[in-house]
Amino acid sequence: MQIAYHVGVHGSDQERILRTLLKNREMLWMRGVEVPAPNRYRGVFGDAINALRGGVATQDMQEMLLDAVMDSDRAGRVVLSQSGFLGMPQRAISAEGLYAKGHNRLLGLSNLFPDAVVEFFIGLVHPARQASEILRMTGGDYDAVLGGVNPRNLRWAPMLHRILQTVPDRDIVIWAQEDLPFIWPEVLRRIAGVGPEAALKGEDALLAELLPEAEADALQQKIAATDGLSVEARRQMVEDALTSMPDSGAMEAEVALPGWSQDLVDELSEIYATDLAEIAALPGIEYISA
Repeated sequence: MQIAYHVGVHGSDQERILRTLLKNREMLWMRGVEVPAPNRYRGVFGDAINALRGGVATQDMQEMLLDAVMDSDRAGRVVLSQSGFLGMPQRAISAEGLYAKGHNRLLGLSNLFPDAVVEFFIGLVHPARQASEILRMTGGDYDAVLGGVNPRNLRWAPMLHRILQTVPDRDIVIWAQEDLPFIWPEVLRRIAGVGPEAALKGEDALLAELLPEAEADALQQKIAATDGLSVEARRQMVEDALTSMPDSGAMEAEVALPGWSQDLVDELSEIYATDLAEIAALPGIEYISA
C-alpha cells in the first residue's frame, strides 16, 4: 500500500490541488488510486496518533484506518490531504521559525502506516506570503502571530532538516508555490502516482486564472496541437505566455504587514532563494523544479 500525504503548507494552493485531484477521482480509481474527501477522515488520524502515544500502529489499526478512508480494497495508493497535517495555523509561526513541531506531526502520520510506502508532499511559499496568509487565517492579530518573531528566522531549510532526521525512511517531495504555473501537471501526477499518459482534468486550470481568456485558450490549443510535447517545451510555452502579459500582477501576491518594508521583503526573498537551493540539494529530498 502507498500512502501519499499532502501536508501543506498554508498558503500553498493545497486546496486547489486537492479539488483538481477530486475532479479526477473516477479516472484515478480505475488506476488503483483513491482520493477520499477530507471530511471523511477529519479528526480520525489525530485521534489515532494521540492513542498511540508515540508508538506505531498495529496491523489491525492500519486496516481500520484504511477502511475508514477507502471505498474498496482495490486501490494500491491513497492520497490524503489536509492543511492541518503539518500543524494548525496558530502554531505555524513561532520564535523557533516555521512549523517548529512539524516534524513530530509527520512522525505521527508515518507511524499510522508503518508497513506502507509513505510519501509526504509539501509545497513551500515565500515567507512573507506565508506570514500574511497565517495572519489572515488566524484573525489578523499581528502581535499574537508574529510578535517577538524575527522575520529573518522564517526559513524552510531548518524545518526540512528536522523532518529528514525524524522520518529518514520516508520520501519527501518538495516544490515552491511560485513555480506552480510551470510545474502544475507534474505536481498533480506525482501526488496521484500516475504517469504522463494519464489525462487529468484541470491541467490548465491555474493558467486559466493567470492569463486572459484569449491568451489562455491560445496556449491550451498550442499545447494540444504539439505532438510529443516534452515537459521542458511545455514549460517554455507557459513562460512565454506569462512574460508576454503587460501586467504580471496576477502572479504576485500583495504583502502588507505592519513594519515590513520592501527592503525587508527583498531580503527575505534572497533568504528564501538560498533556502530553496539548499533544500533541493538535500539527500532524501525529491525537488520538483521549474
